[in-house]
Amino acid sequence: MEIADIKSKLTLSMVLGYYSLKPDRNLRLNCPFHDDKTPSLQVYYKTQTAYCFSSNCKTHGKSLDVIDFILHKENCTKAEAIAKAIELLGGENTAVEKIINPSPTPMKPSISREQILQNMFTYFKNAVHNSKPAQEYIKQRGLDATKIEVGYNTAQFHHGARKEETLINNCVAVGLLAPWGVNSRNPEEQAYKAFGKECICFALRNRGNHITGLYFRSTTNNSDQRHFYLKESTGLYPSYPNPDTEKLIITESIIDTASLLQIESIAKQYSLLSAYGTNRLNEEMKAALSELTQLKEIIFAFDNDEAGGAATAKYSNELKAQLPHIIFSKLDLPCKDVNETLIAHQPEIFLHLLEKRTFLFSIEQ
Repeated sequence: MEIADIKSKLTLSMVLGYYSLKPDRNLRLNCPFHDDKTPSLQVYYKTQTAYCFSSNCKTHGKSLDVIDFILHKENCTKAEAIAKAIELLGGENTAVEKIINPSPTPMKPSISREQILQNMFTYFKNAVHNSKPAQEYIKQRGLDATKIEVGYNTAQFHHGARKEETLINNCVAVGLLAPWGVNSRNPEEQAYKAFGKECICFALRNRGNHITGLYFRSTTNNSDQRHFYLKESTGLYPSYPNPDTEKLIITESIIDTASLLQIESIAKQYSLLSAYGTNRLNEEMKAALSELTQLKEIIFAFDNDEAGGAATAKYSNELKAQLPHIIFSKLDLPCKDVNETLIAHQPEIFLHLLEKRTFLFSIEQ
């Protein structure tokens, strides 16, 4: 583990808690590094540092980060202090873990996972109407929140007047919140890190049309990780296909599926399904396809790149072996993907692309 990683994960409040040191309400305490009769060590939670103002202190007026603090408290070398910091970030039974999550047994959620996800997705959908950044991003992607179900996570649902223990416990249970050190403004209070902050959100549904998973797409980070699936998510997007489906379009991403879902002429004639990426057309999806007794054709609308082409070939062959009576075809997109095609053209282009689709095997298959 790199030093930067340690400092990003091990907070000063954790270290103080480990050594049973508690600052007063002015965030001062008797310095543990010298004989201190009046509080001379100032704690700065904003910068995760401490500073002793006494000239008698062995820290010699140096600002202390978490590793420096351990070094002076243990009277050890820097290498030993780093090892101790890593130890504090370790196993489930360490003192730090007890500080981060002081309750030895997490509270059980008050309602079912499906109900928690339904409630939170409703909240996320309502948040779109109150967030200009969310509205701008959704519009930028060519999506229409009045035609599809889309939410936005400001990560503020557990703050201020909305702060309520039952809500927090429920969100921790499903992974929408995770204990994350202590509150910088109130060291006595647990802090939480929200999952999918500043992301638009889509619901994944099971066979009964209940929400069993959530997908988040970052609106701010387009260079690193952009896609986030809530832990233990199952279900299909936008839902399990209608049992009477005859023609099904499979796209590479949820945003691509949402792009087609809002086009009335497409949604009326075809069922839609997202593969969650080039490597995530999973067993739940394949099982759902095998149940479609009226299914005649599967149309792939994967990205117009090497990875999309390879995935189309892979999955068409896999599904042909599973469903030998089905016709397989693909859309030849003029842009990188379905969403970019929607942004660059009128929606009617997809009707043209469907008419000109390429069949992957002989029609006599």
